[in-house]
Amino acid sequence: MRILISGCGLAGMTTAYWLHQFGFRPVIIEQAPALRRDGYGLDFFGTGYDVAERMGLIDTLAPQQIPAEYVAYVDENNTRIATLDMDLMRKVMHGKYIPLMHWTLEETLYNAIANDVDIRFGTTLTAVSQTPDAVTVTFNDGASETFDLLIGADGAHSNTRKLVFGPEEDYGRFLGYNVACYALPDQYGVGHAWNNYTEPGRQAGVYCSDKPGELITLFMWETDNEAYVPPADRLETLRRAFEGMGWITPQLLADAPAAADIFMDTVTQIQMPGWANGRVALVGDAAYCLTLISGQGASMALGGAYLLAAALRDCPTYQDAFIHYEHQLRPHIEQRQDNARDFAKSFVPGSELGLTVQKVMMKVILREAFTGVLRKQFGADSVLQAQTLRRLPQSHGQVIGYALNGKLHDTDYQTLNLDVDNVLQTHDSVHLLLRLEDFAGIELRGLWDDLQFGREHGRDIGKLAIVGDGRWADWLAKASRPFYAHEARHFPTADSAAAWDWVGSER
Repeated sequence: MRILISGCGLAGMTTAYWLHQFGFRPVIIEQAPALRRDGYGLDFFGTGYDVAERMGLIDTLAPQQIPAEYVAYVDENNTRIATLDMDLMRKVMHGKYIPLMHWTLEETLYNAIANDVDIRFGTTLTAVSQTPDAVTVTFNDGASETFDLLIGADGAHSNTRKLVFGPEEDYGRFLGYNVACYALPDQYGVGHAWNNYTEPGRQAGVYCSDKPGELITLFMWETDNEAYVPPADRLETLRRAFEGMGWITPQLLADAPAAADIFMDTVTQIQMPGWANGRVALVGDAAYCLTLISGQGASMALGGAYLLAAALRDCPTYQDAFIHYEHQLRPHIEQRQDNARDFAKSFVPGSELGLTVQKVMMKVILREAFTGVLRKQFGADSVLQAQTLRRLPQSHGQVIGYALNGKLHDTDYQTLNLDVDNVLQTHDSVHLLLRLEDFAGIELRGLWDDLQFGREHGRDIGKLAIVGDGRWADWLAKASRPFYAHEARHFPTADSAAAWDWVGSER
């Protein structure tokens, strides 16, 4: 299968890597004339770290990490109010944490695929058309080409999404902030640190990059203006937004480079009712931008890319693969987007009272005793580790099979609900097969979702086969009648084929 990927960013290159590994033939197009070296620093952990680890990239990335020793919140006199030590950050992230510049991760991914994947720079889409058998695209040079599938991985302002799904304003959710950044020499004595200063409605920060003696600025401010700011107007826009601000902000603005060298964008989430349209699917920010406030855009770009490629490998049709990819990932994306919206107001408080509360909270929780709280706030858990349900490739029609490994989470029940609802669009009932591999029960947050699933869908589950030899298997089969299914049976692992025959039969 030949698959076109629009966008040579984190999501696009990771998708191409895994598609190549799984035996597909990916082609990448990128509007830029070459790989870009822009953007800001990112916290690389959780899902993204797990994907990079599976790609064998951690040993390459680790020596290139940003050498910051701590993140400090300072007052106007540059006195530290609170400090988050990097050693604590690594404990919060279970040891899987690397602060990176965006371009470092991009270059590493590029080197991982450059010899195996056809990458065409200076190329973008101008038209997309579909038939039941293929998708045909027209490029900016006027040439047309036909592929089996098209994957849009071209960022929050996705051209693919615009051509196939509609304009950005249909899906963008502006959070009320703008962000800007640019590079400067370290003439302020910042060293190996990340310093942030906040006033009501605006925040300025500087941190060391992976280049010795270089700093990256990061400005974020509250605004009602969602409009795109042309490069020529960015420096003046920034100076107006931060006029009169304390700390070293006046020097940072006075030393700013030419306006064209300033990155500036809105803080806008992308929320879509569906990530696929026919033979076209979206991944990364193009489908589900979380914004930099979430701290997980890069990680979820890699995670979504891996899950999409794996679904195309495992599912019998591309339609099944697109559905399964979205159902696996959507609950985790929505959870993280909700957290980012809630966190935005405390990240850059809009009042003196909010700023005072922020200072007090940071002094209290940026300690090892609050590792669990910080882990939850940062969303440190990996999607790949958290998914207890793994859809089995034998799933077909109204029959859905899963392998269960670990404890069921609330997000697993959301995935299950999405899958069942999808089958009920074309069938009167659903038949489930659950293969217990290392099932360990249900997490506390999942108990309510378990009850709700039974109440909502118990009448829709015609047959439920529990496959396994452990203590849970027979008990689950007995407990499932009649609340979770009309018929439920236990099958030993050795009788897996008989279980599939039973759930797939009309009787």
